[in-house]
Amino acid sequence: MSTNETNSASMLHGHAAYVAGAAKETIGNLSGSAPWQAAGQDDKAAAVEEMRAAKQTTVETQNPTVGKVEEMLGKGVGCEGMVEEGGRASGGS
Repeated sequence: MSTNETNSASMLHGHAAYVAGAAKETIGNLSGSAPWQAAGQDDKAAAVEEMRAAKQTTVETQNPTVGKVEEMLGKGVGCEGMVEEGGRASGGS
């Protein structure tokens, strides 16, 4: 696996972990479970750090289609970092 593929995998894993954390936090909010809320917030924070670390070593060129998908997913789950990075990669907002 090349360096770029490894970094992409880390970025993708970070996004998936963020979405999972957001879902966990939402379940905690709906059920009133403080442990689920906290676990979701912790998962989201760890995911953001993973994405930042991957971004530090990622080549700035990215597939515009992947960037647009990332931007749309970010808007859907409320992840500003995904929106920003996806917009930059797709050449959009």
